[in-house]
Amino acid sequence: MPYLSDDDKTFFRENGYLVKHDLLSEKQLHDALDVVWQNLDCDRNNPQSWIDAGPNHPRIGAEPAIRATLYESPVFPMAEELVGHGKLSSNTNPGPHFRFPTGETDWKMPTHGHLDGYYTPTNGVPKGTVGRFQVGASFYLNNVVHKGGAFTIWPGTHIQAAEYFKKHSLLTFKGGNANETFDMPDPVEITGGPGTVCFWHGQLMHTGAKNCAEEIRMALITRLTRKDNNELLFEFPEDIWANYDGIN
Repeated sequence: MPYLSDDDKTFFRENGYLVKHDLLSEKQLHDALDVVWQNLDCDRNNPQSWIDAGPNHPRIGAEPAIRATLYESPVFPMAEELVGHGKLSSNTNPGPHFRFPTGETDWKMPTHGHLDGYYTPTNGVPKGTVGRFQVGASFYLNNVVHKGGAFTIWPGTHIQAAEYFKKHSLLTFKGGNANETFDMPDPVEITGGPGTVCFWHGQLMHTGAKNCAEEIRMALITRLTRKDNNELLFEFPEDIWANYDGIN
């Protein structure tokens, strides 16, 4: 029985994202959090030590408990329902993307986002190259509230990006900054409890907000590509959903 309804797929097509809750079991959350806390420079039992702590991206993606959140949960099968069963590579790991409390109260909704896959001095993408993927998934290991560093998206910008790249080079935007080129709608802050997952189109503008809450925003993010992604990297068919067999 499929996880996603026709309405879910229509929402994803139109908005470029889809939020689902409670996709991780209590055991998966417990085991993943144990790994996380073993790799943070702060005390699990002392919230004051969480302020401006780190690291933001501990290298734990290959740990079995972290991989299980993607491959032993409904997350990967749901992504397959968008792109097509058997079409996605399983060679990627979920990467931690944490936002630690700032201890500040001055919060504003983000005004600028970015596209993934572009070089910046700190993100590990080789200069002069660009990456591309079909579906991203951002999943929370703990409760993420308003003003708590939530994953933030700009609905519909995936369609603008697809149309833009039919006529322009993928390398157009430095650091994935398309804010001055696209007609940016109001952003949407993705909040939710442990096990909340936001699926998003690989060319959706997004960012992480400032964390003015008390909790660490513990998010895992994965970028899922088709097995034939290298052949599709510079292809932008007239039908932007041509390579999304699950919803085309």
